[in-house]
Amino acid sequence: MADSFMTLKRIRLQEFGEPVILRAEDINIRTLIEASNRWRKILGLSVEPFKVENIGSGQIKLRAESITGVVRVGNTDFEIAPKFLDASEGNWQSVLWRILMVVEGGHIDDSLTSAHHGTALALPDLLAEMFLASYSQGAARGLPRSYLTEHNKGNTLRGAFDISRINEWVPRPWVVPYIADYLTDDTSLTRLLRWSANCLSATVSLPSRSRALREIVANLTHVGRRPPHLIEARRTQLSPQHQGLEAARLVGLLLLEGAGVNHASGEQALSGFLWNSDTIYENYIFWLCQRAANQRGIKATKNEVKFGQILRGEGSNLKTTPDVVFRNATGNPIAVADAKYKRLGSRPKASDTYQVFTAGHILGCQKVSLTYPSSNNRVHTVWSIPSALGGKDIELTALPINLMSLSMPDGQKALIDTISSWLSSECIVIDTILNQ
Repeated sequence: MADSFMTLKRIRLQEFGEPVILRAEDINIRTLIEASNRWRKILGLSVEPFKVENIGSGQIKLRAESITGVVRVGNTDFEIAPKFLDASEGNWQSVLWRILMVVEGGHIDDSLTSAHHGTALALPDLLAEMFLASYSQGAARGLPRSYLTEHNKGNTLRGAFDISRINEWVPRPWVVPYIADYLTDDTSLTRLLRWSANCLSATVSLPSRSRALREIVANLTHVGRRPPHLIEARRTQLSPQHQGLEAARLVGLLLLEGAGVNHASGEQALSGFLWNSDTIYENYIFWLCQRAANQRGIKATKNEVKFGQILRGEGSNLKTTPDVVFRNATGNPIAVADAKYKRLGSRPKASDTYQVFTAGHILGCQKVSLTYPSSNNRVHTVWSIPSALGGKDIELTALPINLMSLSMPDGQKALIDTISSWLSSECIVIDTILNQ
């Protein structure tokens, strides 16, 4: 086992970036393509996340699209940086870690995160560090247990008589059907922890971390090996005495959301976890907007808006769903923001402009923005869009969000302040008056 870690290769890919050239014999292409197809279906992608092209002379090109995460194929780790983070920066993994934690549960372990600022640990190792520290702290008080209902029968009555099975009891009165509750630690949380430890043990780079994770798996062999459904896992609640396991639970949710894969094909093993980059970005922007709105004493919402009632003919009303609608204390919309997971050129694309302009028009908001991911500081651009129908002008802002600032301890506050500054008090007062 140790030798396999010693020979492990690590290759970084940038989502939608330049492909890497590999020898075809170095990885099991068929295994990777099969996993790529599975991930496409699980994540709801419109394209294959891995593009493999045979360029001859025993070489292939490998490119990643629409995903971020890590995949291990044989003795090679492929880390995929999302296009909104700069893969050339050695600490992009810790930045993604902070974003993932916020998107999933709003929990960030500042001590662990700050400890890895400026480091280039592999993404699985970052998650494993948080998982191991949390499990060590939380499991010291014992793992959470819960009561399960058992429908059984026997020569003695345990619990309550199962009256629904009286027809079974009448011909054989010496065999008593009963319903009993029993205490067990085979819960959705412990199954999630076991599965997560097993998943991470196959992808971390350090043998010591892998051993520590495998020890957790060994200690949990009495619980089911299949993880709970994602919906069930999200509903898991921790009692006050088990709050130390919260970070481990969140890491498990991240892995479950990332559609963890573990299987083998011949001599080539494949494991890893991936996330839909577009979804991560949109959810994180909404979280930032919520915090910026709280600073201003307003609310950020996301709801479907119907408009365009039918005058003649068949069909249904038109509708649109802006990513963020800011509403004042009385519930009136005052600004609209749309998260665009694409690079900003000299100006927004026409289709994006029309979309947010329509939302602002039908909601009566003169202030709209398009937020774009960026890996460096860039000044935002503002356009004034007049109406030829006698309506009020609309102010459109292209708002770059430098997510690499999350590598700094106060980076998250800086991002919130960027959106809060756009929602300036003067503009909010004006928009509020216009909507009254």
